[in-house]
Amino acid sequence: MKLRDYLMNISTDELTERLIYLDRKLMELKESGKYYVGDLADIEIINGEVTIESFKNKYDYINSGYNINGDYENIIQLCAIGICAYNKLSVLHTSKDFINYVINNIEMFLEHGNIPNIMQEYYINVFDRGKIDYLNNFLRDNEPKEEGRGNTRGAYTKSTAVGRALTEKDSAFVSVLVLPAMLALIYISIVVIYFVFFYNGG
Repeated sequence: MKLRDYLMNISTDELTERLIYLDRKLMELKESGKYYVGDLADIEIINGEVTIESFKNKYDYINSGYNINGDYENIIQLCAIGICAYNKLSVLHTSKDFINYVINNIEMFLEHGNIPNIMQEYYINVFDRGKIDYLNNFLRDNEPKEEGRGNTRGAYTKSTAVGRALTEKDSAFVSVLVLPAMLALIYISIVVIYFVFFYNGG
């Protein structure tokens, strides 16, 4: 079967596992000094696996001079394919026009794709921050912040910069409330002491 069929009609967890697997195979291709030439969605999945035969000789050597960014293009294509699959699109797009569309509308795709938080962070890294790297490297360097799925806000835990900022903001708000309460308590205590020791005594 083609890769485009391999990623269709499966659960979100299974889709994530298969994307990680495909990314690892692209890494192995890169480590052998090659990259895939063409539409990644056309890769053949043979008996549930990706082998050198899966690429059908549609690969070139990184140092051939044909495309010095070929391995980066493979990563970007797989990211676009993954976003299509999470969003249940019937066609897995890899064209430059679609990739530009994803870049300009990344929040929309993450909001509606039921994408696990760690995958959301990875796609933001690639498409929004321009940090193009293999998914397996990203997973190795970034432990999941929080299990679960949903919109991008779900990734903002205390261990992230945004999460820490929100936590500090909440703490400051609590401090603002506590100070007047303490002053009021001190004032009431002084009034009570005055009436008990001084007013009655006078």
